[in-house]
Amino acid sequence: MEKTAKLQTGRTMKTKGKNAIRRTGGERVFDVLNSIFLVLLCIVMVYPFWYVLVLSFNTGSDAASGPLWLWPRVWTLKNYEYVFGYEALQVAFRTTLLRVVTGPFLTVGVCMMAAFALSKRNLPGRRWIAFLLILPTFFGGSIISTYIVYAKLGLMNNFLVYIIPGCFQFFNMIIMRTYIEGIPIDIEESAMLDGAGYFRIFFQFTLPLCLPIIACFGFFSVCNHWLDLQSNLLYVTDRSLQTLQYVLYQVINSSEAAFFIDAGASADTVAASLDAAAANTTPTPEVVKMTVMVVVTFPILLVYPFFQKYFIKGMLVGAVKA
Repeated sequence: MEKTAKLQTGRTMKTKGKNAIRRTGGERVFDVLNSIFLVLLCIVMVYPFWYVLVLSFNTGSDAASGPLWLWPRVWTLKNYEYVFGYEALQVAFRTTLLRVVTGPFLTVGVCMMAAFALSKRNLPGRRWIAFLLILPTFFGGSIISTYIVYAKLGLMNNFLVYIIPGCFQFFNMIIMRTYIEGIPIDIEESAMLDGAGYFRIFFQFTLPLCLPIIACFGFFSVCNHWLDLQSNLLYVTDRSLQTLQYVLYQVINSSEAAFFIDAGASADTVAASLDAAAANTTPTPEVVKMTVMVVVTFPILLVYPFFQKYFIKGMLVGAVKA
């Protein structure tokens, strides 16, 4: 029996070897060159982020003496101590964190409820409602008209200007509706036979079955709120409502270390800060910029890989199902 099994295995291996597709020399050269090209492309795309990270951990005086390539020459954490001690950055972090928590929750909730309602074919005026909802997607207002509307609604210098305008996204709603329509109708009919209403069906059956699409657009909304600069730039002048992206915008556009001194500081305080920077006791403006970029940008980059599989699955299933 063992000899027979060995003979059969050997014959199978020989058959596979004969039927295997032989690769030409040109195909192998192409694979090697393609791999080298992709590796170089990855290095070109990743290295700028690595350079910013390296510079943020290097002392400012040493960074000014010559370029850095792969590792910090003189390690230090004073750059981060200096940046985290900046009061405006602390306020901006609290505002952005509150926005990231409340904004996606409200956006996904509104879009899911609209998608659930429009997925019902017996909804009166279903097509007209969808038509009215899609109009703003193609015909949006200008910056001036939007500014006037926000001013009339009392959203200027108001935290709600970060939340309310982005509550409804038609594209997100359509993908969610398609996903909901792919759920077997038998589940809803069985729940109705047991006496469940639409609210109970939505919260106890539809939402648990839509977790992939919820995670997908929830993460998209988190990215939008974290990276949004325009809302703060156009509609908010109150320093207590500044976001991280606006602080980063100010830091990048600033060329003096005196940026990190409050606007109401005296001339002596500003001069003392500049003298300290010249004496190498505080970080230089260049390393401050890089450190703020790391603080503002890298958290979302670190979270992204963990949610990638969820939004790929949610987008794929929601876009394909009919």
